[in-house]
Amino acid sequence: MSALAAPRSRARAPALTLPRLSPRVPRTIVPLPLAAVNAKLSRFLLDAGVFEEVDVPEAFDDSLRACEQAVAHWLQRRIGPLNCLRPGFGLHVTDADGRYIDALGGGSCERRSTAYGAVELYWAELRECEWPIGSRLVALEQVIPGLGAAVLQVLRRQSAHSYPLFTPDIACDVASYVYWYGEEDEDVALDMRCGEDEDEREAARAEMVTRSMLDAAYPEWARRWPTGEDAPAQHARALGRATRAADPGIRQIASDAIALSKLLIDDAFRPACDGEYIGFGAVLSWEPGDVTVRIYDDLLQLAHEAEFCDRIGEFAAGLDDPGAMAAWQRSMESRFEAIRLIDRLIFQLAV
Repeated sequence: MSALAAPRSRARAPALTLPRLSPRVPRTIVPLPLAAVNAKLSRFLLDAGVFEEVDVPEAFDDSLRACEQAVAHWLQRRIGPLNCLRPGFGLHVTDADGRYIDALGGGSCERRSTAYGAVELYWAELRECEWPIGSRLVALEQVIPGLGAAVLQVLRRQSAHSYPLFTPDIACDVASYVYWYGEEDEDVALDMRCGEDEDEREAARAEMVTRSMLDAAYPEWARRWPTGEDAPAQHARALGRATRAADPGIRQIASDAIALSKLLIDDAFRPACDGEYIGFGAVLSWEPGDVTVRIYDDLLQLAHEAEFCDRIGEFAAGLDDPGAMAAWQRSMESRFEAIRLIDRLIFQLAV
């Protein structure tokens, strides 16, 4: 008989598991007074109909950010799906003096105990992109003279207060003050930089955006706003003819442009801007990667060296005035429709 005994079977010990908090438990402890004013803000926004309860996330640490997400979800539903634009919405609270307050009470005890006085909503483009539209506009112009100019005119006029676009005419204006000290061409800038030295002037001209580059990049009707008294009537006639075109794509573009042109949109929500304005929803270049993109990039670089504003719109209402929020919602309906039409037109022109 073997001296070695057979090994006994051993029961497997149960695996140890670490305790976990339910995802509904917030990771940040909010002081009771602050939680109370945050709840008051949330109730104000719900009562004002700025969003619905289904928009509120199930779990959150920061009630203000939860409200912000809820507002964004609600507004995105009102706008609907988009192909080219990606509007984003944010929310701040301020005290009675208009100073921003940290929703979690960061800062001094005095700031943590400050009562909310107003709520501020703002919106901006989250990822501005380049959309080349020149080839399609030129094709429209060839089918019906004045049609390409009419569509571009509607886009740039109606986007000004609803969802600003960086169009060729704006690129020309920006080039004037970024490169040429506000002049019509580069001659004055070259005089200041190079004097009468022709070799230096030619070298400097080769490195900058020049008037000839802009003239070559866009047709005349794309560079400037129409100034003739009969221009609106001519554009209306071109759009009207296009609605009867054999090509269904042309008919759709004309119908969308006409619908956009009829919207009444004011500048009620223009953001307070102390610096360079860069709140453009899209860059409408003529050809892919053309001079429009270079001018826009240089504008961004200039803006980020000082103060700038990248908001499309903003609105503030006192927490004792829910009616103001309802009025804001009504005013935004035409802007929502404009965003949908602008997005659809860009998508049709850029494909």
